[in-house]
Amino acid sequence: MKKLFFLVLTVLIVACSSDDDNTSEVVTCDESKIVGAWDNQVMYDNGSAPLDSWEFISDGTGSWFQEGFPNGEGSTNITWVVNGTVISINAVEANGDLVFLVDFNYSFSSNCDVMNLQADANEYFPDAVNFSYDRFQN
Repeated sequence: MKKLFFLVLTVLIVACSSDDDNTSEVVTCDESKIVGAWDNQVMYDNGSAPLDSWEFISDGTGSWFQEGFPNGEGSTNITWVVNGTVISINAVEANGDLVFLVDFNYSFSSNCDVMNLQADANEYFPDAVNFSYDRFQN
């Protein structure tokens, strides 16, 4: 009976032991990973590709830069705040007033080097959009 008890106990211990050999590092891309500079080559139907880039500074300010548009280059100062998985962005006018620009749902690639910004259809985007931005500066 003692041998049977130890046999059952051994089987239970082996069967219930942890089998986690996963030694890969888990990367968490929280809102602090937004800070930095991000760029995207946006392709238009006519083949033009303006550079679209964002800079998010840790104090909640930053800039949105666009080049290659018919009216020339443009840089807009912004403020930003994160609530859950939504980043709300306001444009800063020359007089300092804030004007709502867009709410993006954001997500990251597994290594936090690609940020996806998705927006539902709104006055700025007649169709829903999904942009991917590569980190080029921390």
